[in-house]
Parts: sequence; C-alpha cells; structure tokens
Amino acid sequence: MSSDADAVVEAILGGQRITTICHENPDGDTLGAALAVAGVAERLGKQAEVVAGDGVPPFLAFLPRVERVHRAPQLEPDVAVILDAGDLSRTGSVARDHAEWLGRARVVNIDHHISNPRFGDAVLVDATAAATCEIVALLLPALGVPLDDELATCLMAGIVQDTHTFAHPNATPRTLRVAADLVAAGAPLSAINRAIYADKPYSTIVLWGRILAGVAERCDARIVHASMTLAMLEASGSDPSGSEGFIDLLGLTKGADITVLLKEAEPRRIRVSVRTSDRADAVAITREFGGGGHARAAGCTIEVPLDEAREQLLAVCERELARADAGSR
Repeated sequence: MSSDADAVVEAILGGQRITTICHENPDGDTLGAALAVAGVAERLGKQAEVVAGDGVPPFLAFLPRVERVHRAPQLEPDVAVILDAGDLSRTGSVARDHAEWLGRARVVNIDHHISNPRFGDAVLVDATAAATCEIVALLLPALGVPLDDELATCLMAGIVQDTHTFAHPNATPRTLRVAADLVAAGAPLSAINRAIYADKPYSTIVLWGRILAGVAERCDARIVHASMTLAMLEASGSDPSGSEGFIDLLGLTKGADITVLLKEAEPRRIRVSVRTSDRADAVAITREFGGGGHARAAGCTIEVPLDEAREQLLAVCERELARADAGSR
C-alpha cells in the first residue's frame, strides 16, 4: 500500500467510534462507501454510524442496512471518514451545521475526484479509481476484513453508478477485477444495475418528460443543456432524486461535447451536473463556480436564480469549447 493508504488504515484501526459521512445529494458511490466503511468498523468491534445530511434517495433503499443512516452525527467525535466528497463543503449540512463536531474529530478523506484539495488528517485520493467504492474495496485486506455479501453489495452499487455499469471510459482493468471479486462475494450485479438505472417510478418518468421538453442546444448541438425546476418536481410528484440518471440520457446525444443539467434546489441555489467528451474538460467548467470532479464528469452549485445560472454556465461552456478547439489546431 501507499503511505496515504497506510495512514487511512491506521486512522480507522485506531479509532473506537467511526462516523462515515456522505456528500450532499448522495449517490451510490458515497452511500455505498459510507455503509461499507461503517460495516467494516463494526466487524472490527467498533461503534459506527453513517451520516447523510440529505437523507437516502429512494433508488438506493435496497442497500443493506440503509436504515442505519442518520442526517446528523449521533456519536461523540472520534474518527470521521468523509467519502467521495471533492471538498469538505460537499458534505452540505454536515459541514455547515456541525463544524464544531468535525473540528473535534480526526478527519479521514477517501475520494477519487482529481479536484480534491486533500483536506483532512489522513488522506487517500486516487483519481485513477473509477469510484470511491473501488478504493474502499482495495483497502479491505489491510483492514483485515474479508468481503461478504453485504459489503460487496454496497461497494458494487458505487462502482455501478460511477461507471454506468462499466460503460464509461473510467472503468479500468483494475475496476473490472475489483467488480469480479465483489460478484464472487455475493453482490447481485444485475439487480443493482436495475435498481439504479432501470426501475424508475412513474413520477420520475413524468419528471424526465418535463425536463426533456425543455432540452436546448448551443454551438450546433455541441453543447446540450436542460433544466429541472421546483415547479417540475411539484407537478410530477417527484423528489429531487428523481433527476438522478437524467444527465446520462443527455449524454447519449450524438456529437455533443458538453451536456449540462441544471437543477433548482432552491430559488437561488442551482445544482449543476456536467458531462463532457474528450474534447472538453468538465472540471475546468465547474471550477469557475467552485465545483470539481473528474475531467469527464463534474458538478458545482451556483447561488443565483436559474436563468442567470444557466447563462453564466453556458458562457463558460462555450469558452471551454473554444479553448479546446484552439488547442487542437
């Protein structure tokens, strides 16, 4: 193992109370990794809890022991393991409302976002990993905990979501080897894929229809963008997690180099997801607004009304295309 991995293992083994923390608007990678690390801690005889400030989205309700997730820390501070958060602020209400609690904990940062600033007391950031769950799976031997079906299911959920079931170019030979071990340990790959990508409630289908009705383009459809409003959520009877996966649908647009989904979380708080081809850098776009992620997939939050956020973002997207085009000449 690397010295970074050694430090993370030492921190987890040395703690007695392990709090694992997800990023805001949790997906399969952050929640799967958090549940897995908490499960490992319990198998080592420690107290453990999982915290997700925004709660558990319905499409991840199948994860083992998901009922254990709290929206705020319950244990006294000891070791806080932040999983899949490119910045501490990405933990949302946890960072905002429990800063004093975090200040008394030993913070462990496990992530795969290239933009991660390496916050925390023990840091393991591996941008070559397709998912944070891949990193956690590779740590299990050093932690002395064998895979079982519960751990494997949690970890496979993150890999499935962050690779779009191995369809994205971030799935490496190592990712596939890790996934094979997870399947061998009991992870139900087909069922996980269906839960994350196929089983959509009627309200989600209605929501997607409303978002699709507003799809637009710039630069001869090299930029394709769509927006989800609070009114759409109310009209469809959906919740914000209903937009999960829509950005992948936009990414099917032939010839699009940048696809963007803007989501109205509050009237002046817009969450943004960006996906790019190898002709553009998603991190370069989102960094303009304090965000980050990966070269092909990144996100940010813009604190202005939706229409203003859209124009600001699309202007940056156009500049990024122009930069990429100039560099290819």
